[in-house]
Amino acid sequence: MQSNMTPIMGLAVAVAATVFAASFGQPPLHAIVTGVVSLGLAALAILAHRRLTANGASASEIAGSAARHFGIVWAWGGLSILLIYTAVIDRPWPEWWQFILGFAVAAALSFGYAAMLARDRAAGRDDAVLVKAGRGLVLVQVIGMAAGLISMFIDGKFPRGIEHADWAGCNLFFFGALAIALISIDALRAPAPV
Repeated sequence: MQSNMTPIMGLAVAVAATVFAASFGQPPLHAIVTGVVSLGLAALAILAHRRLTANGASASEIAGSAARHFGIVWAWGGLSILLIYTAVIDRPWPEWWQFILGFAVAAALSFGYAAMLARDRAAGRDDAVLVKAGRGLVLVQVIGMAAGLISMFIDGKFPRGIEHADWAGCNLFFFGALAIALISIDALRAPAPV
């Protein structure tokens, strides 16, 4: 039970810190807190990967761990945006719900993939094809996150000033993409299944 509660507690703390920082209405402060939270989430994923690798875990188990951590980052972004734009920032940002929906789908897919791998392991098998497909998706994801980070600078979306209603969302997009990219790069370091 402890292992199931740890990610939930981590997610709750991450969301609370991000939402609380937004309540001050200071984009630079929020960016710092969001950056620290995202790097913390990425560090937890990387440490879990290292621990699994050191213990000789299967490629399936390592992939499942990465997927769960992706899900946590996506859920953190979605829940944070939901709470910030419904309870903290009173300026309208019409697109907020679309991003929550996208983040929720990404989190559900990540957790679903991790659950499929866990079911296979519980049945005593490792599905190399499923793991290879996941690696392909991770590669696409890291490319997408890199493109997203670059485009935010080009489009002037990061850093974002208080005069823009989407400033907190842009902080979450930027640092969430950074966390996903870091976890993805680390996940790709695992040997591909044979």
